[in-house]
Amino acid sequence: MENNILQIIDSGENVEIECKEAGQGLPKDLWETYSSFSNTNGGTIFLGVKQKGNTFHVTGAEVPKQLKEFWDTINNPQKVNVNLLNDNNVQIIDVDGKQIIKIVVPRADRRQRPVYIGQNPMIGTFRRNYEGDYKCSTDDVRSMLADQSELSMDSQILEHYGLNDINMESFSNYRERFASIKPAHPWLGLTNKDFLYKIGAWGKIRETGKDGLTVAGLLMFGDERTITEQFPLYFLEYREKNSNDSVVRWDYRTTSADGTWSGNIYDFYLKIINRLTDNINIPFKLEGYTRKDDTRVHEAIREALANALIHADYNGKQGIVIEKGKTASKFSNPGTLRISIEEALKGGVSDPRNPNLFKMFFLIGIGERAGSGLENIQLAWKEQNWRNPDLVEKFQPDRIVLVLRTVSLLPQESIDMLKDTLKEAYEELSRNEILALVTAHQEGQLTNSRLQILSQKHSGEVGKILTSLVDKGMLISDGQRRGMRYFLSDIFIDNAQVFEINSINSEANSINSEANSINSELSSINNEQCFENIDDETMNILKEISKEAREKKRLDDIGKMKEIIFNLCEIKPLALKELASLLSRNPVGIRNNYLSHLIDEGKIRLMYPGQINHPQQAYISISGDA
Repeated sequence: MENNILQIIDSGENVEIECKEAGQGLPKDLWETYSSFSNTNGGTIFLGVKQKGNTFHVTGAEVPKQLKEFWDTINNPQKVNVNLLNDNNVQIIDVDGKQIIKIVVPRADRRQRPVYIGQNPMIGTFRRNYEGDYKCSTDDVRSMLADQSELSMDSQILEHYGLNDINMESFSNYRERFASIKPAHPWLGLTNKDFLYKIGAWGKIRETGKDGLTVAGLLMFGDERTITEQFPLYFLEYREKNSNDSVVRWDYRTTSADGTWSGNIYDFYLKIINRLTDNINIPFKLEGYTRKDDTRVHEAIREALANALIHADYNGKQGIVIEKGKTASKFSNPGTLRISIEEALKGGVSDPRNPNLFKMFFLIGIGERAGSGLENIQLAWKEQNWRNPDLVEKFQPDRIVLVLRTVSLLPQESIDMLKDTLKEAYEELSRNEILALVTAHQEGQLTNSRLQILSQKHSGEVGKILTSLVDKGMLISDGQRRGMRYFLSDIFIDNAQVFEINSINSEANSINSEANSINSELSSINNEQCFENIDDETMNILKEISKEAREKKRLDDIGKMKEIIFNLCEIKPLALKELASLLSRNPVGIRNNYLSHLIDEGKIRLMYPGQINHPQQAYISISGDA
């Protein structure tokens, strides 16, 4: 029985699980975990289970004493501000004569967040990341408090902002597009101010009689300089990378701050949408005898771009960044999801952060009915047999990331590589085992949650598939539970493609390096983001030092690789993902085969030796020649 419980705990890598040893009373950090689970994606707490490394032992809890203490505390508003649980969320499990308490904590609704301990949300609010519970910053808390309101941010009327703060060229273009789509609409004869009011760009304060431009109107039709007066962190960026030239960072790039165009979100959409939908590798359709180049995929990409603009928190950090590569596009915007990832992907539920922006786009034929956007995107990708879209919610800072890959679920080059390596053993693999190996090859790594999305299997089934491939020596694993990642084993090293430093699916920069990561260390739209703080001159030096390792699948001498790593870290501190990209190697192998030995030899050290999982962890050379 104990083994069964521990197996359940250990296989829960797609679900947040926290095991706590229960002594004389409830663990002191129990409420931090309750707060962090509530404010992130929910999770399960096991009281009476001790964890040491990757090993779990049932030690038992003092039931009913601790259970009474739990309910007394969670229902005390002086201790915890809100109780999200009922009796169905708490279960007592008997394990070989010992009792453990299982507590299932749901994700809090945005109207309930922040869930905090004590009486001050600014110091008592926690969230979850790869390392565990962390205390939220005041900015994090303010964002959660702002999302509680039923009054949307974009409906706020801005004092001292009027028609003179609108870019009339943008607004006139919008009215012309509206008229072409709705040629008989009664709003066509309205004055500019009345038209703005109808679409949500102008507002009235009935108590005072004052009226003015709304936040939505400013974002949609303002000039960048005026917008940033109200939203200092406002920034829009589009990047395009189509070549394999490692020297060229971007083939095309535009930002809202470059001064050559208005910088508002309406013009941003128009400026980049054709570039995003251009050269998509899909066949055209015929309607009668007429060729139709506009397909469901084109509609899906328009939807993805509109979603990033509509759901963004324009007070958030890092702005809106849209990236297009040869086989993937990435849409990233500040803010968190106002519904769960499951609800967002399933469709039918909508809670846009900026409903007036949604209305404005919808009125000119951009954006589907509320709640159906991601559902339509998934359908378009499924029709093409492409890899399922990835939706990720990030924290520190808050971001929503959607990645659309225009590559087959089972690309022929990966199938050929597997057959060439495995020979007869390939024929004994199931379709989902092949899918797992192909994904590890194409994306550089694999997680339980990623394979769930691709295979449409539950966590337990996926766990068995991954465990079987590890047992067969085809995958190697790194991490534990939710942080577990899988990589192709060394039996593929001679046949698997060595990922180039500019390849869209082989980069060491992650879409999300926290616990919710889809491709935590190797997969990204473009690896150059790994090196944002490295100037071009330093980058060229690093590339030159690592050139031999990058161009050879194997180096004859292990000492040679250690020397290269030492020389790289002597130029500047480098993170594991940066080293993996520069060397075109598996990060697990780099860590286990080289970095650990260099540390033992006193050649390199960690930048944060007391915090192994520090988000800015890096390696530094400290003495002599390697």
